[in-house]
Amino acid sequence: MSSRRIGLWLIGAWGRMGTAVAVTLAGLQSRTIAANGLVTEQPEFARLDFADWTSFVLGGHEIRKTSALVEARNLFTDSTTLTAERLAALAPALADWDRNVRTGTLLNSGPEIESRASTATLKTREERPRAALHRVTVDLEEFQKSTDSSHIIVVNIASVEPPMPNEDVLLCGQLLDLLENSVTSPVSTSVLYAVAALQAGHSYLNWTPAKGSSFRALDDLAIAKGALHMGREGRTDLGSLGLLSASDDDEQLRAAKVLLDAARFCEREHRRRTSGWMTFLSCFFQHPIGGRPDDVASHRALLYDWARQVSAAN
Repeated sequence: MSSRRIGLWLIGAWGRMGTAVAVTLAGLQSRTIAANGLVTEQPEFARLDFADWTSFVLGGHEIRKTSALVEARNLFTDSTTLTAERLAALAPALADWDRNVRTGTLLNSGPEIESRASTATLKTREERPRAALHRVTVDLEEFQKSTDSSHIIVVNIASVEPPMPNEDVLLCGQLLDLLENSVTSPVSTSVLYAVAALQAGHSYLNWTPAKGSSFRALDDLAIAKGALHMGREGRTDLGSLGLLSASDDDEQLRAAKVLLDAARFCEREHRRRTSGWMTFLSCFFQHPIGGRPDDVASHRALLYDWARQVSAAN
């Protein structure tokens, strides 16, 4: 495919998963991390014209004050794969991406998450939901412009917030009206991020057990805006599903590769100009949304059927 850029925006950018994704992507781009253990590199998907790893650029929201390199050194302290020398070689890429990280929202995040917040983030506690939604939307817009990205994929990998009562029974119009006019937020943090992403036409992947985009109002919004979404609770290893052979990667690298695979599939589907649930990605999630069968064999079949359909259309 062309050399256009794809923005990958991580909610919880400097957490364990966000750090692993940043390190893994930087390693794939520099070829210091092997491409084994990636579904999108398997022969069955060779005709799908996936975006090259060098096309992806990272940014995100974070509530803490730290950096990707600091977190990477802590995360991979005992790694035999990612030595201190290898991490040092990846440091420039991680520092570049750090400059794209913005202050996240604490609305309905709960006291446990709030206790980890930086001073700058704590200053946002009193903002109205409309202001928080606008701020997140502007951050995504500025990231897209500054990186010249043709597509943004927002991935929720933040700590799971407490659920809000009755948010999943709201209709799309009601939800948007409440976010616009309420003094306090009527929805959980992951839902607010999902609304910001989908309303702007970006893709949204919920990698956590949080509510995210898992109810009808958000699917209606996605379809109305021509956006894609899927969740919940991303898997950490696809080997048990028969999609991959055994990998000798560190656990964190395996988990990061699953997420990056999902993002690559999402970008490919975006080029088909579809919208709504990406049910063909069900096998990537522990509790996939979209109302399809629950067994793993069916989920795997959905992915291969999709691949055959897309390949035939090339």
